[in-house]
Amino acid sequence: MAQGREFTDYTSLSAGIDRVFRGLVIFAMLLEIVVFVEPAPVDVMLMLCLTLGLIWGKLKFTQITTLPLVGLAGFALFNLISMADAYDPERAVWYVFVTLYLIVSWFLFVGLMGRYGKPMVATLLYAYCAAGVISAFLGAGGYLHFLPYQDILLLNQRARGLFKDCNVYGPYFVPIVMLALVRSMGDRTLFRSKIAWLTLFFTALIGMFLSFSRACWLNCAVTLVVLFAVQQIFMSSGAAARRRLRVGAFVVVAGALCVLILINVPSVKQMLAIRVTSNGLQDYDRVRFATQDLASRAAEEHPLGIGPGQAELIFGYATHSMYMRILSENGVLALAALLVFIAITTWRALKNIRYGRDEWMREVNLVVFACIIGHLVNSLFIDTVHWRHIWFIYALPWAPMRTTLNLPRAARAAVRRRTTVWNSRLVEVE
Repeated sequence: MAQGREFTDYTSLSAGIDRVFRGLVIFAMLLEIVVFVEPAPVDVMLMLCLTLGLIWGKLKFTQITTLPLVGLAGFALFNLISMADAYDPERAVWYVFVTLYLIVSWFLFVGLMGRYGKPMVATLLYAYCAAGVISAFLGAGGYLHFLPYQDILLLNQRARGLFKDCNVYGPYFVPIVMLALVRSMGDRTLFRSKIAWLTLFFTALIGMFLSFSRACWLNCAVTLVVLFAVQQIFMSSGAAARRRLRVGAFVVVAGALCVLILINVPSVKQMLAIRVTSNGLQDYDRVRFATQDLASRAAEEHPLGIGPGQAELIFGYATHSMYMRILSENGVLALAALLVFIAITTWRALKNIRYGRDEWMREVNLVVFACIIGHLVNSLFIDTVHWRHIWFIYALPWAPMRTTLNLPRAARAAVRRRTTVWNSRLVEVE
């Protein structure tokens, strides 16, 4: 009896720790939208979750393969090496610290999903979406002047919520828009659930639009095209494909009509005229392109980089390109290492889409795959390496996922050949 009581007490304690830990993780995800100061509250919470996760054994990393680790290790190593030539060592140390922290946050998310599987993926995504709803309300409320503290919620009359920059605020909504769109297209989604997802779709779309970020809008458009293309190729066939395409097209058209209604609001129309000129460029775009030219020249002169976070100090202006920032600050090898990591992650998402058994997880990977492609386009025009939410997106394909045995014909043939050779060797031995 005593042993049974001790076992029950241990089980209750373990369940209590589990609930506390999950609550902290959810709270950390909700804080993803509060990043107007550094270190942000989410940084503190994520490091707390990592520490407790390691102490309590709540993280599992067995699903991680070698190549992403090589990519991340190379990226981190060349960041450290590039510090040798830094003009401002103090800024370089801080910049590298943030980069390493974001890499660690990727490990945290992967470890959580490795330990808890699909339920943790759902928990993280739903918390991300809930945070997005709050952020959209804050941004739209500030923009439409029915919330106070507009000096915090707006930047140059553009919505930013509690983000530091509108160009980060807007792209945060892209995964939410795509996830809501995919779920609303699902054949097995209940009607009331579809209404909830459609509400989320329009909420996130409005929040994204009011950021007035041209790169974000391009990101969303590219992501949308990739999502539809991949879905039609790998996830549907026949009548189901046509039905999903019709529903998706209807939702997208409804979203476009919502945006057209917003455009007729006088303040929106005025801002749109400022942001979208006759040639689509702003005066400062020429400065950005000139800075990127300086960055490319600096990369030629300093193959290992001018130092982390040094671009603004040396060029007098931000590079406004993830690729040019990393190339100039950390060198070509650092850029190659990061792109290897992103490529392997993207490939894993595509493999999960093609061979995954769980339909919901396949849809999540579809959204992630499309969002990464859109993000890579976005990164041509914005420094994105320190975006906290993108490291969460990079983690999602590394959740444990059962795959089917429906391999391509060539792969099945290769398996048969290996089996035949092995059997013949057994015969020879006998």
